[in-house]
Amino acid sequence: MSIKEEYAEIVKLLAEEEKKCLPELPDYWETSPAINAEIALFTRNLQETVQFLDNDCTAEQLIWLSEVFEEISAKLQSWEFIDALSRCFVKFQKECEGYNVKNCISYAEGQLNDEVYRQRYPDFGKKDFSPADPVHNAGAAGKFTSVRPGLP
Repeated sequence: MSIKEEYAEIVKLLAEEEKKCLPELPDYWETSPAINAEIALFTRNLQETVQFLDNDCTAEQLIWLSEVFEEISAKLQSWEFIDALSRCFVKFQKECEGYNVKNCISYAEGQLNDEVYRQRYPDFGKKDFSPADPVHNAGAAGKFTSVRPGLP
């Protein structure tokens, strides 16, 4: 079964679980079979995940997936994943209005460890560091708005 087919089934389970559970339950995320399956599916193989995001993911699936971007990113530790999320978001930006998808991508980036982060930003942690990309500079007047801790 392809990742596309597997994820279609997981989204059905997520929708069913959402009807049965209150999202404010503290253990919902930890006990949800569908959420655990979702995280396992997208951390199984980075290249399949990137291919899915680039070619097969729908706007609805991206919105569902945004709820676990951080967990997936923490396990994958990959700029490829973050970049694929960003490309997918750009493709479905209008459909994602009203959802927190863009911020979820920033939070997922925040899960990258310092070693991975420095692959793209070698000056990370140094005085006057500010990445020159649109995700970070989306604030007023291009002001740095990263979620990464420890930046000046």
